[in-house]
Amino acid sequence: MPRLFLATILLAISSTAVLAQNKPEDLPEPYRTWLLEEVNWIIGHNERDTFLRLQSTTERDSFIDVFWRRRDENPTTELNETKEEHYARLEYVNKFFGRSTFREGWETDRGRYFIMLGPPRGKQNWESRDEVYPAELWFYNDAQLKRYNLPPFFYLLFFKRHAVGEYQLYNPIADGPQALLTRVTTNSMDFRNDTFQAWEELRFVDPELAHASLSFRTDEGDIAQFQNPSFGSIELVDDIVKAPLVGVDTSYADRLDFERGSVESDYMFTFVPSVGMINILPGPEGAGYLHWVVQVDAKNVAFVEDKESGYYASVFIASMEVVPKDDPERIVLQYRRESFIQLDPGDDALLQQPISYTGMTPLVPGEYTVRIILRNRACPSRVERDCLRGYALLDGDVTIPEWPTDRAVLGDLVVGYGTRVRSGEPVYRAYRFGHQEVFPNPTAVYAVGDPLVAAIEPKGAPDGSQMRFQITRSELDAAYAADAGAVIDQTVPLEAGPVIRELALDDIDPGRYDLNAILVDPSGTELDRRRVPFTISPRTAVIRPGVRGSAPQIPSEVPGMLDMAFGEQYVGLEQHEKAIPLFEVALAENPKLGRAREYLAAYAMESGDTARVVQLLEPVYASVADRYEVLELLGRAYFRQEDYPKSIEVLEKAIIIRRPQPAMLNMLANAQYRNGNPTRAVELLQRSLSIDAEQVGIQGLIEKIESQRASSPN
Repeated sequence: MPRLFLATILLAISSTAVLAQNKPEDLPEPYRTWLLEEVNWIIGHNERDTFLRLQSTTERDSFIDVFWRRRDENPTTELNETKEEHYARLEYVNKFFGRSTFREGWETDRGRYFIMLGPPRGKQNWESRDEVYPAELWFYNDAQLKRYNLPPFFYLLFFKRHAVGEYQLYNPIADGPQALLTRVTTNSMDFRNDTFQAWEELRFVDPELAHASLSFRTDEGDIAQFQNPSFGSIELVDDIVKAPLVGVDTSYADRLDFERGSVESDYMFTFVPSVGMINILPGPEGAGYLHWVVQVDAKNVAFVEDKESGYYASVFIASMEVVPKDDPERIVLQYRRESFIQLDPGDDALLQQPISYTGMTPLVPGEYTVRIILRNRACPSRVERDCLRGYALLDGDVTIPEWPTDRAVLGDLVVGYGTRVRSGEPVYRAYRFGHQEVFPNPTAVYAVGDPLVAAIEPKGAPDGSQMRFQITRSELDAAYAADAGAVIDQTVPLEAGPVIRELALDDIDPGRYDLNAILVDPSGTELDRRRVPFTISPRTAVIRPGVRGSAPQIPSEVPGMLDMAFGEQYVGLEQHEKAIPLFEVALAENPKLGRAREYLAAYAMESGDTARVVQLLEPVYASVADRYEVLELLGRAYFRQEDYPKSIEVLEKAIIIRRPQPAMLNMLANAQYRNGNPTRAVELLQRSLSIDAEQVGIQGLIEKIESQRASSPN
């Protein structure tokens, strides 16, 4: 199966209906203040639009939390320095720049640029000069400004037009030097233009004021020689407005419609980019196994350090949902698996490398859409709000084939960057085949000289067949290559299970290539083939994952587990005729599989075979007396067999574990009445009526029982 890159995936799910926007003034406090006053000058357009579409307090709080986390330049510390600096600037401008105006300081021009740029290195003020209107020149001089696409030194000039109102940002093009002078001297004998005359008068006041009147930039040389204002100032101001968003990834704000239905509210807007891969392999017992891997850059994964022990720890939660391609409302498989990763003291260097997380699940034949969400959570304290969160996405369409018995076929071709031999019992897990594990490479990028690991599993190949691994240039690159033939061509005999081969990429030029795996019979006839494109980078090394994790998987080596898993999937597909025999086989192989008993008991109850229900559930009742599904089925079976004491014993426990439906309360009331306890029967019927007051006949039944009690001599 081709690799699934998440950028493409997100485009596919962006067709969700767009939610209506609120108006800013309709937002509840304090969210209106946050959007309109606190972050007005530093929020992106897509962030603003998304925030206005949020509907709940939880969503808005999650958004604000992620908004600041995305701007935290040092997320390893508890303090968000960027946020602290922003609110310090906001406090300053509201205190000092709103004094001489009816507006708040953040609304003024000086307040706006102070918030975006911070304090200038210096200021020069002309408040009491007769020649010029009140003006204030700010000097910015910092090499760090280059990171925001700004020059290291520039001016900003503010003035009071005609000495009235508040300070406004001066515009060299729209205003011109004449707007700064209280009067302009015109010399009829001087043929130079008015702008140059005004500039000369300003130069006598202050040379830097004169320069700023034509250009805010200091890297344009002697601007006076052009005798006209520079358009470079307009570009500079535009870059300043964009500066708060330089280096800030605001793409999290573009996924609201997906996140609202797919991730918990506390993970909303915490999407992190990643790359992933899905492979379909035959696996043991002729089943179809879906293997997957998600690789996330280190900067997007959160670990916390235990200061006392020195260990680094993080939690990963993998959720998978599988639905039929032609019926997305029907769920075939849905699970959530949680795992804990801990790094030893001294392994902190691994935190600078990507993280690879894998999973594997068997699937019954069919065409499906698979969605995998990998969540990461690390909490530096017991305060839930301090927890760092992120999630990555991987989804796409897959086909699980009915592996043919009349011809040889291949599973997907897996590309990796290394292998490892595992000790212990041989097991089948994600990208692990017995004792040998393959490290999957979802990027399919290699450095010159790297080993490329190819893994592929044939099915139904005749004895004496071989696997041919061939590396050729991609069609695009082959058109420009002097030699378009195969650069590697190796043939190996088949082995039990997957064929795993390491191919050295030494002496192969950087470029795009295809890895071909070709299954041939003893005569050399091609039976099947698979192809995966990959790239050899000119870089000397490609950074590989330093931490590898895996979601807990179905242990297919445990008797009955595989049949149990397939049976549940057929239940999801409503193909019960296929599910029942699988549950029977699973239970025969492993009597401890409680869920197989429950499914079979449910089918027996539906067919009216209450004896079979009791036979299946009575042996495990004592050990699972707190499981509602067992109690409900067993209690109903006892009732239908008119064994009211046992039915009461079981159903009374069930209604404590889970809020009962009226039908169960009515059944239990009936059993209590028949067992000679009308008082308890009335209590249960009244409780049933309080849940559904529209039930016909229940009130009359209560009155009848109470009447009988009143007339009873006892």
